[in-house]
Amino acid sequence: MQAQDYLNLQQDISLPRLSSYQHFFKPKEPTELYGYYCWNEAISAALFRLIGIVEITLRNKLHCALSQHYYNPKSLGSKQSNDWYSSLALNKRSEENILKVTHTRKKGKWQPKHLTLSHDDVISRLTYGFWPKVLDITKDKQNQLVPWGKIIPNVIPHHRQKNEGYWKKTKHQDTLYARLEMIGSLRNRIAHFEPIWKQGALFEETRERQNKQPKKLLNAPINAKEALCRLILIHERIQEQLGWLSHSRLKSYQNSYTHRQLSWLLSPKGMETYLCMQGHTPLSQSKVKRRLTNIIKQQKTITITKNGEVSGVFYPIR
Repeated sequence: MQAQDYLNLQQDISLPRLSSYQHFFKPKEPTELYGYYCWNEAISAALFRLIGIVEITLRNKLHCALSQHYYNPKSLGSKQSNDWYSSLALNKRSEENILKVTHTRKKGKWQPKHLTLSHDDVISRLTYGFWPKVLDITKDKQNQLVPWGKIIPNVIPHHRQKNEGYWKKTKHQDTLYARLEMIGSLRNRIAHFEPIWKQGALFEETRERQNKQPKKLLNAPINAKEALCRLILIHERIQEQLGWLSHSRLKSYQNSYTHRQLSWLLSPKGMETYLCMQGHTPLSQSKVKRRLTNIIKQQKTITITKNGEVSGVFYPIR
């Protein structure tokens, strides 16, 4: 997108939204302001894709680990997929989240749906916010403690800590919870089109409790350089979380276009490209071949055409 008519853009995006970019980044030109806005959109889109990968992997790992622990040969389902959520003492909100999937509410009462969903279908329809809260469940419906020390290593099998005694401790569960909550909070910010660069103070990864207040590690970013550093840290932490869940999913992501694009976006060069609002320079395939060395050197975005139609786009990532 190009700032062809900035006055219209101001109206479409809204001055209050753009004003936060103006105050923080202090751009010299209107096109730079719009460049920051587009840069934020591009980062949000790429991060949302990564968070989606984490979400799917997380829910499947939790579903499998809890299914194995609460498997009952007399009930429906398998050891890999069953209704473990019926065995746990869920809080009211989590209970309702399950009921909204499996039941319909008529005249103030929950009634089972005529078409029974599979356990996998139920799991797939629960939103990200449900999953960190699962770690808050301390007992099952038989009033037995949930053995998180045994279950968590099966959820994050590639975490450096695999010892049951380690994960039995609340402080270590809180660290995992804080990481999952950070990702969920970021997901919600993106979903509500909030500026992704706008971050508060950085605290240690733990939960606020009556006898525990997280320590502040860094103040909130106050300029573009600090915002960029914070986003890079967030990207690294989300990747680390994905790696704890699955080495193969992390490797797949790091070999993807999304990872290459996001790594470029989270670099001074990537930001600069958006600020320049240079657009896509159209070049035919034959010209691209002849000028490839120069194109790489100039670090410009190039639209490659064949017979007048776009056949690809070159994005600089270094």
